[in-house]
Amino acid sequence: MAALAELAHCHGVPHVRRVQYSGLALEDEADSGAQAQRVRRLFAHSVGPVLSFELDGGREQVSRVLDGVRVFSYVPNIGDARSLIVDPARITHREVPAEFREAAGISDNLIRLSVGLEHVDDLIADLDAAIADAYA
Repeated sequence: MAALAELAHCHGVPHVRRVQYSGLALEDEADSGAQAQRVRRLFAHSVGPVLSFELDGGREQVSRVLDGVRVFSYVPNIGDARSLIVDPARITHREVPAEFREAAGISDNLIRLSVGLEHVDDLIADLDAAIADAYA
């Protein structure tokens, strides 16, 4: 699945400080934690293509990444055939008070991806270029 390849790649990208993906709870087959149990119950067949990552820096870097991508589309929904990118703190959760967003893990530096049908190599190259340009 392309989302897993994107996830694996994001772990090694400079300026990416945290990656979130429900499937991470399943990496350890012996994991019996609450999150792993929930994922096994709710996503019996597949976790899906939505992941997020948090960047170093501030709002300027997030904006530069969002403006710099060419393959990803800046659209706030998920589950599209196109790969989508959005900053939840400014779009989908913009009316949620900051303390509640932070408690839910939605920081101002969080970017959400919904991986579509494009080739994973194109997605990785697009995101890498946008992140590199954001910190240049």
